[in-house]
Amino acid sequence: MFIGLYVPLFALTLFLYHSQKAEQIDAIMERQIRANTMKKVSFEEKYLSFLRNIQYWANLKYPKNFDPLAEHSSFLNSYLELIEYITIYDQFRFIDLEGKEFFRAQRVGNDTLIINPLQDKNQHTYVKAGLQLKKNQIYLSQISLNKENGKIEIPHKPVMRAVAPIFDIDENQIGLVVINFKMKKMLDQIKSRVEEKNIYLLDENFKVITASTIEEDLPYESENKNSYLDGILNTKAITHFRDSTFVENGHIWSQQSINLNGKTFTFGSQSNLPTEVVTQANLLLALEVPPRVVEAELLPLFRSLFMFNIFAIAGLLILCYVFQKKKIEKEQFYKELEGKNILLTRSKDKLEENNKKVKKINNSLEIRNKQLSDFNYLISHNLRSPVTSMSVIVEMIQNEKNPEVQQQLLPKLNQVATSITHLTEDINDYVSILDNKELKIDNIDLENLVEEIKHEFTETLFEYSGFKVLLDLKTWKNISYSKFYLQSIIHNFISNAIKYKRSDVEAYIEFESAIENDQKVLYVRDNGIGLDLDRHGESVFKLYKRFHRNVSGKGMGLFLVKSQLEALNATITIDSKVGIGTTFKIIF
Repeated sequence: MFIGLYVPLFALTLFLYHSQKAEQIDAIMERQIRANTMKKVSFEEKYLSFLRNIQYWANLKYPKNFDPLAEHSSFLNSYLELIEYITIYDQFRFIDLEGKEFFRAQRVGNDTLIINPLQDKNQHTYVKAGLQLKKNQIYLSQISLNKENGKIEIPHKPVMRAVAPIFDIDENQIGLVVINFKMKKMLDQIKSRVEEKNIYLLDENFKVITASTIEEDLPYESENKNSYLDGILNTKAITHFRDSTFVENGHIWSQQSINLNGKTFTFGSQSNLPTEVVTQANLLLALEVPPRVVEAELLPLFRSLFMFNIFAIAGLLILCYVFQKKKIEKEQFYKELEGKNILLTRSKDKLEENNKKVKKINNSLEIRNKQLSDFNYLISHNLRSPVTSMSVIVEMIQNEKNPEVQQQLLPKLNQVATSITHLTEDINDYVSILDNKELKIDNIDLENLVEEIKHEFTETLFEYSGFKVLLDLKTWKNISYSKFYLQSIIHNFISNAIKYKRSDVEAYIEFESAIENDQKVLYVRDNGIGLDLDRHGESVFKLYKRFHRNVSGKGMGLFLVKSQLEALNATITIDSKVGIGTTFKIIF
């Protein structure tokens, strides 16, 4: 009982837990999207400040043949203080159209800006991309570790390069302005944790630029990059740059792309034309909620459902205990009641047993009376025809003067006498059956039996009598049955066929054997006056039913036939048409 009550309750608990868990996870995702959006907006604002800075230097009108290290150094002197003041500048450079530097200022520490020796940068990707720029276009490079003379600068210094073309007062391009922006502070702000969530900044190749789980930025550029990346980003689900939020292996991920390529901005330039950003440095900001944080969020829900189950189990146990106690008391009451009913039951059983004995005796008496009634009718009915035939033959012998004809009649008289003798023997057998209360089953030759019975009738004694008995027993002619019953059945069929024959045709009765559905079937056909089955179909086999008032009879023949067949589990059906004849179908 406890299991039956608790299982549905437990199923309900699981349903509530999963539905509430889904709602909690959705809430976590919403908070995560908001936090990630704030990170993205902050990052994009920093990038916009870089774009404003580089656009400022690109919009200056430089002198013809501008050379900041020669006669035109006075033009730049007024801006050096500004360059030194903007501490996010790590390097400030002018590069000519051949990719060679013609001015290079580099920051040392946080405040000092020095003029460094010039370098040839024509093989660098950002220089090649910058030389392809048009006016009002800015190129942003990928974030990388700064290199000097091909080697990564120690300590590591993550930078991002902004490049823009510069023009003289006659709008002739004289080169590029390149600013290396310090990214360390910006990356530290990116990877600062939000509610113990992990954050990752990835490049377009899904390499980790910075992450809250590591101290070093751009680890894939360090010397031991193959081993350093192991376990930094434990997911295989981040495979695209679309904004999305999803769950993977208990981790909740929210990712937002940062793609500035092709975007335009207006910074209040003198031409009032929008500035277009050209870059392949697409970035992806991924925020991760670890499983332990998710579990901590779900813990109050789990505790509440757990306590609910504890109280439910206690309540169900008390309920089951009370129910079981009541059940035991009820069973004890019924046990005592049952003991009191045993005496009544014994008396009732004894009375029922006596009633069964009386009923059995009554049934035996009914069966016995029916058998005696059938026996009485069989004797009177089956003896009538051969006795009548014998009387006719005796009368014919007495009236016949011709000795030859008398000699011909004597064998017929002998046949009738033989039939009476056989019938007497069968009656003795039936009396024996009544005494033994069982029917004797014999293997009967149907052809011989029919030939024997037809001699009992005057109409079948002579070939010229106008009535024929036909046999078609090719399929089978032997059957196991009560000879006395089968003899009575065939006798009734022949008797009825003779009694109800038509005078306008040559009358006959035909016996045909067949096999249908693995059962023996006997068809009995005649061409007599027939029956109207629509009118009398339900009464054909009933006792004392007669259907032709102009023909004598007692209406017991077909009733007896059906009774004798059903006594040995055989069935009979009839098909008859008035003026055509009748067909009986017997299935043994």
